[in-house]
Amino acid sequence: MSVAPVRTRSPERASNSDGRHSALTLFTPIRRRWVWVVRAALWVSKWLPMTQKHILQFKFIHMVRWSVVKNDQLNDAYLFFESDFDGPWQQYIDGFAYVIPRDIRFLWGRGYDFPAPPPAEPLKRWIAMNSMEGGTFYSAYPSASTKMVLGALATRQGLERLAAENASLGPEEFKARYEQFLADVQGHL
Repeated sequence: MSVAPVRTRSPERASNSDGRHSALTLFTPIRRRWVWVVRAALWVSKWLPMTQKHILQFKFIHMVRWSVVKNDQLNDAYLFFESDFDGPWQQYIDGFAYVIPRDIRFLWGRGYDFPAPPPAEPLKRWIAMNSMEGGTFYSAYPSASTKMVLGALATRQGLERLAAENASLGPEEFKARYEQFLADVQGHL
């Protein structure tokens, strides 16, 4: 059985991006016999941090969320997915398709007509067919990537450590620690 996807707009639409950030929203039906499996997997991933390790390895993701939506007016339960991230959605999906394909097949593969990755191209077509225009998403720093923000935080932590040590350091020792600080954070500057 195949269910026609609800399609509003393609994820390429400008309303799904802000600066270098993009958003992706999918609402896909889950086969009835698999709803309990998807619910259990999402519950386990919420309470066991080690299950989140795969998705958290992507430093370009700002936020990602899956949830199951079901009410009396819907014939099927639906997997609701939303995420915002750095860069275009096609590169984001490449990461999913080639780095964590089992995770993606496990969740989205419980629905209809899911093209199990890899390769990424059939998955991109499926996502384009099932994507919805995101309503809103928050971007505190639209001109900065996640990597840039993490680098700025690391630089600030290093500078705070240096400032805390400053009172007890002589000029030569401070110079050596300052130069070490610059060497440590040069990749973030």
